[in-house]
Amino acid sequence: MITITMNFLAKSMQKELNNFFEHILKTTESVSKQAYMDARTKLTVNAFKIPFEETAKLACDEDFNTFKGFRVLPIDGTIVDLEDTDKLRIHYGVTGGKYGHAAARGSVMADILNKGLILDAQIDKLSIGEKVLAMRHINRLDELNIENPLLLFDRGYASAEMFERLNGTAFIFRLKRRFNTDIDNLPLGDCVREFVIKKKVFRLRVLKFILPTGEIETLVTNLTNDVISTDDLKELYNLRWGVETAYREIKGALQLENFSGTSKLIVEQDFYATMFLKNMVAYARLDTDDIIEENENPNNKHPQKTNVNQLIGILKDKLVLALLETNPRTQAKKVNAILMQAARYTIPVRPDRQFSRKRKHNKRFHNSGKSVL
Repeated sequence: MITITMNFLAKSMQKELNNFFEHILKTTESVSKQAYMDARTKLTVNAFKIPFEETAKLACDEDFNTFKGFRVLPIDGTIVDLEDTDKLRIHYGVTGGKYGHAAARGSVMADILNKGLILDAQIDKLSIGEKVLAMRHINRLDELNIENPLLLFDRGYASAEMFERLNGTAFIFRLKRRFNTDIDNLPLGDCVREFVIKKKVFRLRVLKFILPTGEIETLVTNLTNDVISTDDLKELYNLRWGVETAYREIKGALQLENFSGTSKLIVEQDFYATMFLKNMVAYARLDTDDIIEENENPNNKHPQKTNVNQLIGILKDKLVLALLETNPRTQAKKVNAILMQAARYTIPVRPDRQFSRKRKHNKRFHNSGKSVL
């Protein structure tokens, strides 16, 4: 039941079930969609949450990419669109005003220098604020024992409570105007001062600079200049945008919002199954990118990296076949075959590419992002 659900489901449920029984279990027998969904109700959310959390624990080793020794971990939230049923509206809430639809609030803590590995993921009601979910991520970070974490936050997260909670943990916040009058009145530049926020005193470093758009950007951190320079701060905050790429993969290629049912239980099962798959894709990319780099053609105009869409398509069926394999040597061969096949599909890395934001389409899965499954 668990591996069926983790097999990158994208087509109609009955077609997916027939495919699983024929190609994975090698039998002409199958089960009905109703029987499968009934069986899903007998599984708790932990059947999918625990495997996801195990993939996060694997990220605690030392052999991961860092920025000057820091694991760069942006925290950011998103709206998760749901099937518009009365039950989901009542439980999670409605987005879009009077004529809106059922939606939940999601949030992730990602390891952005390591292919967007998701170290923690939360889904809850829309009425639960992003700061509450961020606090849950921070609590989870304490349990993971990640060495030298550096948390990045967008506008709206900064508060006296957050500064107090993160005492001893490196952080960078992007501030919105009117967060603090004394900070607003500071000139452009990099300085360290004490500020009174909600009647509490915090010694903070503030960096104010002008963006190419002409807008004044304000960053606040507890990292000193001898550890992270002014230019480092700017570069680090730009890395935060990598969490948007992670969400694009989760919602686009992995089709998070293409839920297989309309109950709270199924929504949460699918949510954590998708986060498990996101991490399996990330770990595979870490290996395939190494393989590609080792075999790089010196005549290439640009360095190459893994084509993620092709990788996800290759993992369909083959990942669960490897998961179900009981012989360790055979399992290792199947995993290696997946990696070697995926490493043949590459795309160029073009540095310093910048694009303006475009209007979002209303369609959930637009034709410019066809399913890779």
